[in-house]
Amino acid sequence: MVDSRAAMDRAEEVLDRIRSRTSPRAIKAHRRRVVGFFRRLRLAFFAVLGVALAGGMIGAFVTPLGIWGFFLMLIAMAIVFFGILGWPQAPEPTPQQMAKSDLPLLPSQTERWLEAQRLALPAPAQRLADEIGIKLEALGPQLAKLDPREPAAHEFRKLMAEELPELVEGYKQVPEGMRRAERNGSSPDRQLVEGLKVVDDELRRMGEQLVSGDLDKLATQGRYLELKYRGAEDQRD
Repeated sequence: MVDSRAAMDRAEEVLDRIRSRTSPRAIKAHRRRVVGFFRRLRLAFFAVLGVALAGGMIGAFVTPLGIWGFFLMLIAMAIVFFGILGWPQAPEPTPQQMAKSDLPLLPSQTERWLEAQRLALPAPAQRLADEIGIKLEALGPQLAKLDPREPAAHEFRKLMAEELPELVEGYKQVPEGMRRAERNGSSPDRQLVEGLKVVDDELRRMGEQLVSGDLDKLATQGRYLELKYRGAEDQRD
């Protein structure tokens, strides 16, 4: 019976991994990488075309290229093509960069940062991260119209650039073998899920208040994360 239960747990873990790779947010991140690749491919094509045109003009109006000039032009075309194609994508934003970014850019930066952390999270937390990403995407146009000096803007920035990274980074510091261990009626996995629920609820409330235009209510009713991973720190101790 114990072996049967363990097998079911392992099967559930495998299913969770499969779901995590086929979630809407994971599909969107993959699509963004594909679009970025084809954008670089198009840029590389036009750059190679430019090198070829420049070489042709030099051969026609300045001096004949000759065999060696032709080979040099091919080498230059190859360097330009593979250099642009292999150019690394923009690195994922850090919480420090997020804290200093313009308010309209903060939702998309937080969404990208959260996607980069996704595989380090347990399955229930991954689903919550997906929901947070959807809410961030919806909040973007509303925050673009918000004065960054408003208390509501400060609250959103604190939640996204400070509280959320503290929650996730605190969880990642816990050794994997101790993340499910119960201590004082909770575990790091459960604390992470509860903390992400707080973030998700807060984003939903922010969205409702921004839509209604009640910024005073948004500023005064803000609720910061209640979980600071004290339990996770106890686990490490």
